[in-house]
Amino acid sequence: MSENPITLIKLLSVGNVVSASIRIYRDNFKSYLGVAIRATLWSFWPFLALIPIPLILIYSQGDISMSIFLLLIPVWLLLFIYCSAKSIINNAIIARLVFGELANQPETVREARRIFKPKMWTFFLAFFLFFLIGIGILLILSVVIEILAGIIAGIANASQQNVGTIVVLALIGIVIFIIALVFIVRLLIRFFVFDMPLAVEENITATQTLGRSWELTKGYVGRIFVVLFIATLVTLPILIMVQVIARILENILTATIPANPTDPRFQLLLFLMGYSIGLLSNVFLLPFWQAIKAVVYYDLRTRREGMSLQLRKQDI
Repeated sequence: MSENPITLIKLLSVGNVVSASIRIYRDNFKSYLGVAIRATLWSFWPFLALIPIPLILIYSQGDISMSIFLLLIPVWLLLFIYCSAKSIINNAIIARLVFGELANQPETVREARRIFKPKMWTFFLAFFLFFLIGIGILLILSVVIEILAGIIAGIANASQQNVGTIVVLALIGIVIFIIALVFIVRLLIRFFVFDMPLAVEENITATQTLGRSWELTKGYVGRIFVVLFIATLVTLPILIMVQVIARILENILTATIPANPTDPRFQLLLFLMGYSIGLLSNVFLLPFWQAIKAVVYYDLRTRREGMSLQLRKQDI
């Protein structure tokens, strides 16, 4: 835990949110990184269990019955659900620790893990409900856009010789796409802190935590969007560096390994290498994004509920 002095700060600017997240992450780097490694590894195990399948299919040359793999699907689903729940819990631990720093109520990783142990499946249910909401939104919008696109295409076909009409219809299609994109982004932002109430507040269910996020973010969608945009710019250099490293390693493997680039085994090797680099970058970026979420949640509660919390002095 950091030993910086604290001071009472009720409202944070957009820049304060990002700066505070960076500084809290920096001050607690070791503890957050350890939890992030566990979260990443738990999310990796289901994927690791799938790696032998393409190798078996390649070397067995079709001698393995597909029914055997079908029997393993329920086992893999159980593994995926359990590992996902464990990963979600570790993500939430980081967010709770960050909020504890903000509220001047610091906890250890062990204390947070003990508190979250009976909540593991509640967290998983909350994420599953959020997933269903997201799928439902996308399905509804895809149907609406498809219907509108069909109407526009029909009008365009009836006016093939009228260039002006076609241009207007194209512009209408672009506007509809932008409106749909904005609608999706706004809805997703309303659920940006959906797991924070469950991580911080008492006696919250999976459905109630989603409702709390919807309530807290009302009227602050634009503000949260700016925070996320700035945070993305902060992480952009790391993401670019990861892509450069992956490209360099891919070129090295292609030049040193005497294999056909189209060989499935070689393609699998390249994929595993890229995926491993992605996991490594996730280990370092996960605490930052969890810190962003916790600071946004703190700020929303301060603005909406006038929480008398103490924020560590961040020199911002």
